[in-house]
Amino acid sequence: MAFSSLMASILATGFTLALVSRLPRLIKGAGNLWLWLTHLGMSIVLWLAVEPVYLFIDRLMGSVNAANLLSHICINFVFFAGGTQIALSAGRLDVVGRIRRLSVVALPLCVALMTVLFFVADLSYSNMGLNAFRREETAVVLYKLALYLYPAMISALLVKPLLRAASSSVHGVPYYSKKLMAVGFGLVIAAPVGHLAELTNRQLYWITDIFIYPAILCVLLGTTLGFISACRLSRQKVAYAH
Repeated sequence: MAFSSLMASILATGFTLALVSRLPRLIKGAGNLWLWLTHLGMSIVLWLAVEPVYLFIDRLMGSVNAANLLSHICINFVFFAGGTQIALSAGRLDVVGRIRRLSVVALPLCVALMTVLFFVADLSYSNMGLNAFRREETAVVLYKLALYLYPAMISALLVKPLLRAASSSVHGVPYYSKKLMAVGFGLVIAAPVGHLAELTNRQLYWITDIFIYPAILCVLLGTTLGFISACRLSRQKVAYAH
């Protein structure tokens, strides 16, 4: 198994375990729905980033890379659910409202655009990531560009509130958590530029990765620090109660 598939499988297992462990509380009405939906979307996306899993699922769907389209749709869904959860955790109900109003129009339009471009492209066999088609098929590059349109919109709504929340954080961990997430979402905003460059010159296919991989790392580290901070705060509240 390639290193990227191995890492994706490890992360997918973690998100799946979190998904299952949070389900009983959610059923009882005590869980966090948006966080659970984010874990659900991330689990699907990450499992589809494991090549044997991708090829198996895509074979069931006709071996035309429909699994890639499913992954792209789930990524957009993750930004809706995850963006809502982050705005809620920052206490920004106004940002939650903006995300919902934007998503009513932008989310279905972006998914529709991706779907149209997917069917326009000539994808005759399974290839995870579609890299085998990028040099010859302009529709594939446009399809990949369309993936980042909705995430870039949601990221644009989150960067400033996260920076403001970071500046008001007294403790180090919440500060770095919000700062890292702000940087990560800022990189997502720039991601479409990479595919625009690729449209002009196929040799520039690597530019998007400069934005995306650091963005994933920053958001993942930021959310992990946020989780650690929340656990620490919860323990402090229990200690004070006793």
